[in-house]
This record gives sequence, C-alpha cells and structure tokens, in this order.
Amino acid sequence: MQLNSHNKISIIIPTYNRVDVLVETLNSVLGQTYKNWECIIVDDGSEDNISEVLIPYLKDSRFKFYNRPPEKKKGANSCRNYGFEMSSGEFIKWFDSDDIMLPDFLQKQCNYLEQNKNLDFCVCLSETFIEGTDKTYINKANRNASDNPISSYLFKNHFFLTAAPLWRKEFLRCNNLLFDEELSNSDESDFHFRVIILRPKYYYSDDILYKVRRGNMSITQDKKNLLPTLYSKVRFFKKVELEIKKIKIKDENLIYDYLLSRQLNLFYEIQKINKRSIIECCHDFSQLFFLLKKSRISIFHKIKILVGFLLVSFFGKGYQLIYFKVNCRELIEN
Repeated sequence: MQLNSHNKISIIIPTYNRVDVLVETLNSVLGQTYKNWECIIVDDGSEDNISEVLIPYLKDSRFKFYNRPPEKKKGANSCRNYGFEMSSGEFIKWFDSDDIMLPDFLQKQCNYLEQNKNLDFCVCLSETFIEGTDKTYINKANRNASDNPISSYLFKNHFFLTAAPLWRKEFLRCNNLLFDEELSNSDESDFHFRVIILRPKYYYSDDILYKVRRGNMSITQDKKNLLPTLYSKVRFFKKVELEIKKIKIKDENLIYDYLLSRQLNLFYEIQKINKRSIIECCHDFSQLFFLLKKSRISIFHKIKILVGFLLVSFFGKGYQLIYFKVNCRELIEN
C-alpha cells in the first residue's frame, strides 16, 4: 500500500565514467512502484558520452542532471553534497551509479517512515552480485545495536551501506550531515559514524531491497589510488578518536585498542609504499602516542610496538612487532 505519495524522495547519484552500468541503475529507478521521486545525477567530470546517454531519461522531468561545480573538490562526496543542495524531496536516498533498486525499494522504506513519524531514518539489507558470474550473497549485519551503539557500529557488525538508509531530509539538515569531501575512502563509515554518535531513532528491517554490483573496477580499486585510500582511512580513524575523546562511553578502552591496531597497520602499509622521513614518522608516532597510553595491552607489548615502530620507520620491516589483534567482532545473529 502506498502512503502519502506527496512525500517526494530525492535520489542522489554521483557518477564518473560509468555509462556502461548507469543505464541499468536508472532503469531500476524508473521501475519503482513508488512514483513520487526525483533522481539527481551529478557528474564528476566524466570523459564518456554521459550527456548523450541521458537524453531519453531527461525527457522525464523527474530526472535532473548536473555537473559538479568546478570550484568544488573532485570526488563522489562533493557530488553527493551538491546533489543534496539541489534536492527538493522530504526524504533523501544516496545511491551509487552501479547498484540496482528492486521494484518496491522506495515504496517499503517510505512506508516505514510514514508509519513511524518518530524515526529519523530506516535501513534495509542488500544483495551483492559479482558481475560476470552467478555468485551472490546477502550483506548481513547485526540489525540491532548492543547497549553501546557506537562500538557496535565501529567493530561489532552493526553497519549499513551507503544506499541502505532512507533519510528524513530535516534530520540531515538540522545536524549538518554531509559527506567529508576530503575522504576518498571510509567516507560512508565516517558519515554513518557521525550519525550514530547523535543517538538517532531508526528502524533496521530484514528486507533485501537493492543489489550491490561488484567485479567492475571502481576508483578506489585502482592501484594508483592506493596511497590516497590509506591516508583517507587514517583521517577517518583520527576523526573517530577526536569524537571518542569528547564523550564517555562504556567500551572506551576497547575502542582505543581497536584504533591503535588499525592506525599501526595503516602506518606500516603507507611506509611500505611511500618511505617517509624520520621527521614525518615522528609526527605519526606523536599521533599514536595517545592511543598507546590509553591501550590496555601489557607494558611488554607496548615496548615491542615501540621497537617495531622504529624498525618500520628506518627499514620498512618489523610489522610482526607492531601487529596485534583486537578480539571485538560479534557474530551476525539477526
């Protein structure tokens, strides 16, 4: 049943050289049982024939096409934020240019928000398919957060992919929730983490409502983007650390252990690819020192990490000394 169809959904799709898959995505938007939507496509400077391909779609006034303004930083996040700026719907749906909506995707999620006015957003599950194969799998998650949703989101399998939520625009606008345009990786993790620390009200259904495409080369999969990807992850974890310092939470020490483990691993990966000066490494260590002090690991283990850090800094070796595993993952049970 369709409820209050006057509520418009703004679907925001960033794209860059993806016309080979974008057509299938847009056709899935056209196939929605819920009809009151606008689809905002923001191009990030494509070199393909996107303008030509979009001609038949733009005959439908619900489709809108924009080029990323030249003064905005290149990247999908700038395109998403610009699309949000241009949107007119009461609900917001971020969507990727290679994913596929199942026909009742918008209908079901809109119903959730209409039937529950207290919700800030609702979330669904999805199915991944591997392009060129018959392989598929459900992107399962712990849909119910534990008593600490922050740690549940960070490392306990309570998560949602970019396209999974349908948002009330007012919630995003009031909390200034936009994508970090400096991030080329971990951007959805960062966005959703900033949502979770607000303690929002949301519903996570077990409905599988869209398909995620894998197997086609994405920008972050390109080897030339590996170093920016690693730096982007570092930025995300540093942002998490700054937020954790501001609030008192139950799993604080475990979170600091987790952040230290991830940051040390990223330091090693970056140093292996791009050997930096000792001064730069010292700066990295000063950033990590707070986490090392907060960590619950033994003094002996901390000394091992210090020795390993020096070996990695000078010789690019010693990963086994800085590596440690934090047992914090939960089984997916729902």
